[in-house]
Amino acid sequence: MLGTAFTACSSTPANDFEAGECTNDSLSGDVGEIDTVDCDEAHTAEAFATFDVDGADFPGTDEIQAQAAEGCQGDRFETYVGVSYQESIFLTTALTPSQETWDNDDRTIICIINGTTDDSALDGSAEGADI
Repeated sequence: MLGTAFTACSSTPANDFEAGECTNDSLSGDVGEIDTVDCDEAHTAEAFATFDVDGADFPGTDEIQAQAAEGCQGDRFETYVGVSYQESIFLTTALTPSQETWDNDDRTIICIINGTTDDSALDGSAEGADI
């Protein structure tokens, strides 16, 4: 008899992906739903913070990316991981509003750990990892 191991996961709208949630989904391009997995198991990405940007008009992709880098690689990162981004082995990216989602009142940037400088697997939460 063949057995298949299943990992419990649930699907959540991308804008509801919160700090402490993990996934093995590709988070590039337009992301609508994210299948979350237990962070104690191997994963490819972990949300660690969210914040909103201000403004009535979409500031442009470059400006959104700059705000995401500044907001995700500063105090929010250090608070979650326990060391500064510069001292850590973790790499970050962010889910950011596009012109289309901005027009639908999306102002949320979701900060994500998506790898390590030594290509080691993300296995266990980065929260409080101090590395």
